[in-house]
Amino acid sequence: MVSRMIIDINTCFGFYPYRKVDASLEILKSILKSHQAKALSLSLKGIFYDATEGNEETLSLLKDETNVYPIATYDPRAYPKGIEFLEGLKSKGFLGIAFFPRLQSWVIDFAPFRETLEILKNESIPIIIHTSGYGELTKISLLAREIKSPFIIAGFNYSNLSEAIAVMKKVENIYIESHLFNSPDALEYLKKYTGTDRIVFGSGAPLLSFETALGVIEKSYLSDEEKEGILSRNLERIIGVKL
Repeated sequence: MVSRMIIDINTCFGFYPYRKVDASLEILKSILKSHQAKALSLSLKGIFYDATEGNEETLSLLKDETNVYPIATYDPRAYPKGIEFLEGLKSKGFLGIAFFPRLQSWVIDFAPFRETLEILKNESIPIIIHTSGYGELTKISLLAREIKSPFIIAGFNYSNLSEAIAVMKKVENIYIESHLFNSPDALEYLKKYTGTDRIVFGSGAPLLSFETALGVIEKSYLSDEEKEGILSRNLERIIGVKL
């Protein structure tokens, strides 16, 4: 494996309520160190308990970190509670914001989510949406036409590629995160129809295997330049920051 820069857009830390797993920040940092990687991350408290408290914990715990960068989250079911925290996210130090409709049981065409996106319209930061299921990316594409921020979709796998390709051909600010690509063929398929400039690396660590997600990229037949793009350069271009 050629040594290259790795930035993981899909990591987290904290207490995970659905199974016994050590998802501490120390474990995450250990995983990243073993691969000489960097990551964007957030506290699980923001997903499962309270977004504002989780965001504050994310900033507090990551303020002195050099390889782990904060992203925010918000649960639209709480709207309008805590919505004011989303104003000025970039000035607070966040590099993106993540939404979790699957884990929180809300749908993309949920009115409070649309209201939340209106507040984020002027932030110009990546909007990361963890979702799956046929039709979800199509709904997201309608929102992405109105709000020109980058939309990064996490949770799509090989079976959803037809929808991803159809949408990405029409909407330029849709990007795909890679952690559920369980076959290197998925990357080659996307390359053929959409190119690789809108694919970014994510693993789901420490809840999921960093090694497995990385292996899919490394074992593909993409060029070294294309792999480097997916593993770091595409994301740096999206967020406009050299990490």
